[in-house]
Amino acid sequence: MMTGNVERELMWSALAWPATEHLVLHADDDGVRADGMIVALDGRPTRLAYTIEAGADWTVRRLTLASYGEPGLVLERRDDGRWFHGDGAERAYLAGCVDVDIALTPFTNTLPIRRLGLEVGESADLRIVYVQVDNGLTADAVDQRYLRLGSETYRYSSGDFTADLTVDGDGLVTDYPHLWRRLV
Repeated sequence: MMTGNVERELMWSALAWPATEHLVLHADDDGVRADGMIVALDGRPTRLAYTIEAGADWTVRRLTLASYGEPGLVLERRDDGRWFHGDGAERAYLAGCVDVDIALTPFTNTLPIRRLGLEVGESADLRIVYVQVDNGLTADAVDQRYLRLGSETYRYSSGDFTADLTVDGDGLVTDYPHLWRRLV
């Protein structure tokens, strides 16, 4: 897994619709910063920029999203676990969430994979901030599960959806069956 100062530049291509993502990831002893840009045609043209800031333990502190031509979304997680919108209003319904999952990116699966450090055969049930982008940027709390199947394979479940994700040694998705494949 990723240690020390790391700078990675990655790209994914969607398999089920026209889309690509470019991500610049920086991780060091002070924390993690992920800057992503997704361009997709998922019903309508979408250009989504996001930044995720996390602690060195991969615990999300701040999420900033901007979809071209629409109001942005900023969420901050305080040390006590409470979430606040960029306007300062608390989002009590997100209490207990640590990770975020943005609907149009495979990168956000890396957050719990890295944070949890599961051994093969171990699993974790999580409450996660799930951000949908298809009708404005909305955030809800959802239940998800991660089960480590092998050294580079995780079973991800949310509701009725399940996928076996292949990751590299840094926990970054290389294959998300039928949805995403990493290019770089």
